[in-house]
Amino acid sequence: MQYFGVIETKYEEIFLTSSFLYFNREDEEISVKELKQLIKTNKDKKKNIAGTIFLYNPVITPVGYDSNSFLLDQDFDNFGEYIELKQENYITAFKQALCANYEGKLVEIKNLFNLNEENIDASQLLTKFNSDLETYNSTQNTEFDRDIMYFDAQTFIPSGKFVFFAWGEKINSKEFPYIDSYARTIYDRVKQMGKKIAFVYKKEKTQPWCEEHLQFAALTKNNNKYKHAITHSIKKSFEQVPPVPVAYE
Repeated sequence: MQYFGVIETKYEEIFLTSSFLYFNREDEEISVKELKQLIKTNKDKKKNIAGTIFLYNPVITPVGYDSNSFLLDQDFDNFGEYIELKQENYITAFKQALCANYEGKLVEIKNLFNLNEENIDASQLLTKFNSDLETYNSTQNTEFDRDIMYFDAQTFIPSGKFVFFAWGEKINSKEFPYIDSYARTIYDRVKQMGKKIAFVYKKEKTQPWCEEHLQFAALTKNNNKYKHAITHSIKKSFEQVPPVPVAYE
């Protein structure tokens, strides 16, 4: 598998604004130029993109750079261009789960928030995101650049035949109603378009409850207790084509 993405920066923050997983055929490795050919036109995208995985936010590092150091301190200058990314953190679970059934195909990665930073679910940051999303469709300025931090959920068209939701279990409609509305708009659009929806959920909460409350398990450092169980359930989900909802416990 190879992982490609576009990194942008503004106000000393790093954002991942587009990214794809490519599942290589045997003894194959593609270049950035070849990736661009696979997504050059809408016809190419329809042919080559199998589906979409929806995460909470990216935690990525370009190939050749130090994952433990801030990227802006490392003379990185390939902003706005597709580059190859390291296969770390949560990405390894998808590599294991999809490699058997998606050879020669792309899967697009989308994020609720494009900010490339660990642990962005702290209340102070979520309050800023919630405020931004309240004003997103107005003429007011958002604290984070609206074009590289967020995307227009109301016009979102997912790539491929399935959408696998893995943005976690932190969506809180009472505390952060505009974040909830943002996520709900995305989920509802996917459902209305007839895409196959899949996710991993906590068995005791039940599938209908998790769909209603947008609680879809994610692999983060904060849930190491369930890491193995979630990873196993992701693999089981993708054993079927397209993937299906699977519980973990």
